[in-house]
Amino acid sequence: MRKARAEIAGPREKYLKLGSVLRLTCSLRQSPDTPVYMFWYHNNRMVNYDLDRGINVTSQLPAKSSTLLVSQATPLHSGNYSCVPSNAQPASTVVHILNGEEKYF
Repeated sequence: MRKARAEIAGPREKYLKLGSVLRLTCSLRQSPDTPVYMFWYHNNRMVNYDLDRGINVTSQLPAKSSTLLVSQATPLHSGNYSCVPSNAQPASTVVHILNGEEKYF
C-alpha cells in the first residue's frame, strides 16, 4: 500500500516578479482519510495565521486541499514553503521573488 502524501501543484521551484500574486495549492494523494489539519511553513515557521505578513491560508479539509495566498509578493516571501498535513508525508517548494533586476538564466 502506498503512503499518503501531500503534493504542491506546479514546479518544485517557482520564480515570481515582485508584487505578483503567490498562490500555492496543496492536495493530498493516496489518503483515504480527511486530515485533522494542513499547516503551511515558510522557512520552518508556521504561517497559517500570519495575516500581518500578507499570508492568507484557506483549507478545505473535506476536499483534502489547502491554498496559501500572498496578494503582493515581496523578497520577504522568498524561501522554502512546506505543506504539512496531519495524516500524510509533507511536500515542499522553493519560491524566488525577483525584483526585476535578476536574470532568470
